[in-house]
Amino acid sequence: MRKLATLLIALFVSSSALAATPSEGVPLQVRRGFFTETDVGVFFTLGPLAALPNGDTGNETSYSNAQTYLQVGAGYQFTLNDGAGLIPVGFHVGIGSNAAKCWSSLTPGPACAQADNFTTIFLNVSGGYLHRLGTGYIGSRVYAGGKLLGGVTLVDPDPVGDGVLARPNFGVAASVEFATSLDHFSIGADASYRLIIGPNINALMFYFRVQYTF
Repeated sequence: MRKLATLLIALFVSSSALAATPSEGVPLQVRRGFFTETDVGVFFTLGPLAALPNGDTGNETSYSNAQTYLQVGAGYQFTLNDGAGLIPVGFHVGIGSNAAKCWSSLTPGPACAQADNFTTIFLNVSGGYLHRLGTGYIGSRVYAGGKLLGGVTLVDPDPVGDGVLARPNFGVAASVEFATSLDHFSIGADASYRLIIGPNINALMFYFRVQYTF
């Protein structure tokens, strides 16, 4: 009889504990703090037409052919006003290429006097602000804002013929971000402009971001 009473008490206690846990589980808390990210998109440059002294531009265009842009980075997201605002700071390495756009003068032919196809590697630090756009499941997870960028660009081969392969750059980016229901992961997109100082190359990048927050 004593064993039966003990069994009934154990069943009652365990049933009460199960009833106390909601069937839908614990709400997901969006993680903020240290993150890494991988970005994939498109890259091209814009600038004035290169020309011969007589003004002939041949097949020269004011923009390069679109090329793949790849970027990786790491940083930290600070929060403001209980998560209503985010301040992301980070360091990123991105690579793209200028394709068929001359940044020097033309030679008879006409042909570009220097390389009109060259690789650009961006070593940039960034800081910005993103603001939460709404409430509810979707709105509370969507952020939009902007970032400032600055650093060094490595170019190879030399596009202007002065032998300088490392040049400063600065720029801005418009950014949108969504915290997914998959723990640790956010996705986003950036539209970025950077000026490579010296040859004054205008570089445009549009890319999607996958971010993992620890």
